[in-house]
Amino acid sequence: MDEAEIAVIGGGIVALSVAVGLRRLGRRVVVLDEGDSAIRASRGNFGLVWVQGKGDLLPIYTPWAMGAVEIWPELAEWLQEFTGIDVSLEQLGGLYLCRSEADLALRAAKMASVAANVQGSYRYSMLDNKALRALVPQVGPEVAGGSYSPYDGQADPLRLFHALHRAYRRLGGHYLPGAGVASIATTARGYSLDTGQTRIAAERIVLAAGLGNAALGRMLGVEVPVKPVRGQILVTERVPKVFDLVMEQARHTPDGTMLIGGSWEEGAGHDTATSHDVTRRIASDAQAFFPFLKGVNILRSWGALRIITPDASPIYDEVAPGAFLVTCHSGVSLAAVHMQTVAGWVDKGAIPAEMADFGLRRFGNHHEAAP
Repeated sequence: MDEAEIAVIGGGIVALSVAVGLRRLGRRVVVLDEGDSAIRASRGNFGLVWVQGKGDLLPIYTPWAMGAVEIWPELAEWLQEFTGIDVSLEQLGGLYLCRSEADLALRAAKMASVAANVQGSYRYSMLDNKALRALVPQVGPEVAGGSYSPYDGQADPLRLFHALHRAYRRLGGHYLPGAGVASIATTARGYSLDTGQTRIAAERIVLAAGLGNAALGRMLGVEVPVKPVRGQILVTERVPKVFDLVMEQARHTPDGTMLIGGSWEEGAGHDTATSHDVTRRIASDAQAFFPFLKGVNILRSWGALRIITPDASPIYDEVAPGAFLVTCHSGVSLAAVHMQTVAGWVDKGAIPAEMADFGLRRFGNHHEAAP
């Protein structure tokens, strides 16, 4: 039986961010990664490093997200120096585009709510079409306007994924591929994890397996309220870079292509396939947003599943003694704070004040699994 101080269950960006942080603190860590057969949001991620809109349903999420993007440059610099991988961080500001006046009004209300969470210290602007086109001339005349925030940006999620795995290995972390956890049992010293091929004894465990946290939670008698929401992304052929700002609906990549998104599909279940009606609608919206795309070829598309909680905010909770739940949708945006603050919480066992209200208790008794 393998032994570790802390077993991190999951192999994506969230899990590895925490695992790397724990190794930097000197803890003996094992990562149990189900592998490429898992539904892995990390490889389908749009790559935003983003604050806009976060916290309208849970006010503490706004300062948490702001703090996360503020320390992201430290993470990017450390990964470059330690692993040699440039994760292509850019933080030049971000836009959210609205096609209709009704959408723009809803966006304005949401942004005002977010700003109120931090007593006005959150900077943003609501732009009409004229102001928007002054900032990005390529925006089409049919676009009603949008919101702008200087905090937002992007990173390459696949490079980040690669860099975190390389950093973990170089720090001497123990990594078990193809190690999905079939059962969790409590022991006198902590937990025993059964993968079907081996058993792992750990004093503490971290549940960081995305949508898989629902099943892991039930092994501990806890209901983790996460659901899949599919998003579909289109990738264009290489085009000249015509704007520097990142947009929630579109962004240039360092490779010269553009990523175009904009779907929120709650009824897709765990199906990651693309669908013609949704990709057609995304392409139609993209051409309205940016008329220059009408002559640009789409090379490929994919679908991926977001990990969404009832208030679209992270959950951080010690769901049983020494068992730490870490689940969120924005694994890229929150990577730096997961490596620092969340890893520190798992290490010390005392939850910091800024994390205290992210627990399951905000959902009432929903966290108690059925017998």
